[in-house]
Amino acid sequence: MENKIELGLSQWAFHRAILGDSRDNYDKYLATLQNDPEKVLRGSMANRDIVEQALQLDVKVVDLVNLLFFSRVSDVQWLRSWKQDAEQQGVRFACLMCDELGYLAASRVKERQKSIELHKQWLTAAAELGCSQLRVNAYGDGSYLQQLRHCSESLKVLCDSAASMGISIVVENHGHPSSNGAWLAMLIESVERDNTGVYIDFDNFFMGGWHHSPKRLYDRYQGMEDLANITVGGSAKSYAFDQSGNETTVDFARCVSILTEAGFSGVLSAEYEGDLHSEYDGSAKTLALLNKVLN
Repeated sequence: MENKIELGLSQWAFHRAILGDSRDNYDKYLATLQNDPEKVLRGSMANRDIVEQALQLDVKVVDLVNLLFFSRVSDVQWLRSWKQDAEQQGVRFACLMCDELGYLAASRVKERQKSIELHKQWLTAAAELGCSQLRVNAYGDGSYLQQLRHCSESLKVLCDSAASMGISIVVENHGHPSSNGAWLAMLIESVERDNTGVYIDFDNFFMGGWHHSPKRLYDRYQGMEDLANITVGGSAKSYAFDQSGNETTVDFARCVSILTEAGFSGVLSAEYEGDLHSEYDGSAKTLALLNKVLN
């Protein structure tokens, strides 16, 4: 069977246009997100305008990010309207990426349960938006083995809730133990559910969190090899490009080759994170590179 990779656009690629300067003071941003989330939307671009950006980039699939419409989790009318507007323009939503919803691998049962309930709210929102995947983080505390056990328990609950909605619960390599490819592979295996898998990020193979010093890195390509056969979607992250249009940090051709050789079929969404180009131009360059390595 021929592998089918569809190119998408990550809403996070335009987070600066949507959030403006609200993340400059990160602690204040997090507090505002929880208390008055509409106030973090301080950019020139509306969150729903990602559909128009995708169309301009000739993309028909968008991966969404809950942080960019955090107040709308229970606004069914708003969610349905957005989905309808997108569908009318030939665009569909594939994955809803969730952050700031507590720790699914927390050592305390009550903390895990609270996180599960928060994720269930967004699971319902994902269903309203027509998403087929809900991306979660495997964050917690304790040893790697303790976090694996606790996260596995939480994921089983979410997978069982999502099954009747036709949604998969996918885990991203996104810092801490999840950026250890072998650990994340064991986590997914332990869940023992058909509707789970990995949402791969080409660059998030750092352990210990974003601000760990010195950085602890897991080999990117080993991580891709570890996870390719259980990957069901992902972000093709980019930062900068050389004169030939190749990414200077990540070997896109090698990453895509690892995935295709493992039989990957799904959506790879452009996620430009650099500052040398506008978010639109960086996304266009990322999509052009993906098209080049796929053809």
